[in-house]
Amino acid sequence: MGEMAERTITLFHGSDHVVRQPVYLGGKADNDYGNGFYTTEYEDRARSWAVLNGNPDKSVVNVYELDNHDLNILDLNEHGVLVWIAEVAANRGTEQAAAAMVADRLIEAYKVDTEGYDIIKGYRADDSYTQVLEAFLLNQINIYEVKRLFYKGSLGNQIFLRSQEAFHHIKWIDAYMVVAQETDRQTDYEARKAVNQFLSARMKEILLEGYVVPGITARYAVQNKLAYHKEGDCYEQTGVS
Repeated sequence: MGEMAERTITLFHGSDHVVRQPVYLGGKADNDYGNGFYTTEYEDRARSWAVLNGNPDKSVVNVYELDNHDLNILDLNEHGVLVWIAEVAANRGTEQAAAAMVADRLIEAYKVDTEGYDIIKGYRADDSYTQVLEAFLLNQINIYEVKRLFYKGSLGNQIFLRSQEAFHHIKWIDAYMVVAQETDRQTDYEARKAVNQFLSARMKEILLEGYVVPGITARYAVQNKLAYHKEGDCYEQTGVS
């Protein structure tokens, strides 16, 4: 079970309206970690999510306090990127049949059972960045490139309220309007452009130049059972396939 340093923490949620009372199972099942309430500890990330993904004429940051005492917390960052990829693939699915076949194997090998957890912490994907996960599942990039591309996008970590018990522990504090700045849009545009250019160049290398992706690809991960070592942020083969 993961832990948060403080018993009571401040959380933020970017939206196009005030959310005084988050509703249990009031979201969509095909989000990163399933149906629940998505928040972040980082106010600037919530502000960015509100102005870039919501209504540009009405962007709202909601502020909450979460008492996490006695809550079971799963921190995916402590389990390695393969566990995170498996979790997101299990909930979001894939666009291509070939990617789905690999995703099923990856989920079987690396997905953590989240049933007993109230809170899930982990990196955030969004609809446009799922192409990075798709590229990994199609063996076009390796796990370290997945991490680099997501950091480039600065999507940030999120705290996901999963269980009904977790919803009893969150309290709305305040909400305020934010206005989109041109720098917000430009930074987001440049990050997405860089990701698209990298993936396009990699596909060209593979198709026209016979490039073989080094390191831990999806194929390698499903063919070789890998164990994650948090201290070194690395994987090693367990010898059990």
